[in-house]
Amino acid sequence: MTTGKEGSSKRRAKDNDASKSKKKSKTRQEESDDKVSFRMESQESSLGPVLAELAEFTPKSIEFAMYAAPSDDANEEGSKHAKVNDRLLVAGDTPEIQYLSSNWGWGASSKAPADLRRETRGYAGEYLLGIYDKTSKQVTLRAVPVFTINRSIKALSKLSAMAVERGVENGFDYSRARRDLGEAFGNKKQKQAARNMDRMKVNTENMDGVLEQVASNIDESVTTLPSEAELAAAINASRALPTPNLNAEDPAEVYPLDTLLPAAIRRAFPIESILTCSSEMELVQSLRTLPQPSPWLAPRLYAAIHATQDNGKKSDSAILVQIGYYIAVLLSFRRHSRVLGKSGEDRVSILAQKMRLPEREKDLIINHLTSRFAESPRGSSKSVVTGTGETKLLAEILVLALHMDSFSVAPQQLAQELSVPTQRAQSTQHEVQDGAAVSQPVKRWRLKLPLNFPQNRKRGPPRR
Repeated sequence: MTTGKEGSSKRRAKDNDASKSKKKSKTRQEESDDKVSFRMESQESSLGPVLAELAEFTPKSIEFAMYAAPSDDANEEGSKHAKVNDRLLVAGDTPEIQYLSSNWGWGASSKAPADLRRETRGYAGEYLLGIYDKTSKQVTLRAVPVFTINRSIKALSKLSAMAVERGVENGFDYSRARRDLGEAFGNKKQKQAARNMDRMKVNTENMDGVLEQVASNIDESVTTLPSEAELAAAINASRALPTPNLNAEDPAEVYPLDTLLPAAIRRAFPIESILTCSSEMELVQSLRTLPQPSPWLAPRLYAAIHATQDNGKKSDSAILVQIGYYIAVLLSFRRHSRVLGKSGEDRVSILAQKMRLPEREKDLIINHLTSRFAESPRGSSKSVVTGTGETKLLAEILVLALHMDSFSVAPQQLAQELSVPTQRAQSTQHEVQDGAAVSQPVKRWRLKLPLNFPQNRKRGPPRR
């Protein structure tokens, strides 16, 4: 059983709970009523407020006006209200200063390409301005332009750049006046800067005549330039190689044998003494100019001798014997050519003796070799084999090797014969294309047609 005081306190507590629940329900209702909605306005609608970028010291009393011109879209030419895609101009002024926008002309429309739009506006993307309506509790977002306002002084608007530099009247030179003031009242640094500017000035009064003369000289030089075919022929002729026949239809015609081995030199070779050899060992002992050991030339020369013994001296194999003998002479000359550069009067005799040439033919063969591969330095009577002559000699040996080996040469044994790395032989014999034979595991050089020379590689600047 409760007292009256306890019952009244319980009733007050119930009344307070009821009032709190009513307040909470009322607060939820107010929140639902105060809820704000957002919507995006189309850019095709008329333009409202805009944004502008002004200097901090712009007077607040200036009134700005916005002007619009039709956009690029022909359907909008009759519109009376400015839109965000129109060409827009914001202007305002004071008695002394004119304020004009400069970034919303052609290309600022959202229909323009992105790079052109960004360059014209001066910024990327879109600026959105939210406008709140209290009655409908709605925020409307619309795209607005941002204008960059530039200032100009009205008093100077009629003066050109030349008038600023040089006075409009009586020929007064402002730049000269500033120069004189700097000389009179400037510090040492300012005076030195003024003198440097004077030294950097260029007199362009006579440049027109000079440019006309340069242009005429260029035109005359262009007319005398060689054609592409003439230039290619000159490059091929300057190579340290035998002269090729670019129109050859057969590999044997690319480097004709008569141009490599003249008939007079061919007849001087005493090949009768080696045609009677019955073995490769006998050939090596009989042919004294043949280098020893000879992994490439000796077996091929003996094969040609053996074929000549069967087919006669007028067969093609007899010509191969002459080619092989000439290659042996060239290899011996390449080995002992340094004798020509030594001092003494008997250099030719010493060279012939080291090459083990026959006594009757030595003068003819030595004269042929020195005239073909040696050069006489300026102011000297002796002949020496230079780097170019060495390359030419090596190239001619390789070309003769093509004739000797049916225009398909294995480079490894030939490089051993020449006592050079295989890479050097490959780089020297660049008219021969490298390919892999199907039936043999080794690579071989093959002379293929049409003849194609590699182009000179353009090297970059040296590394530092």
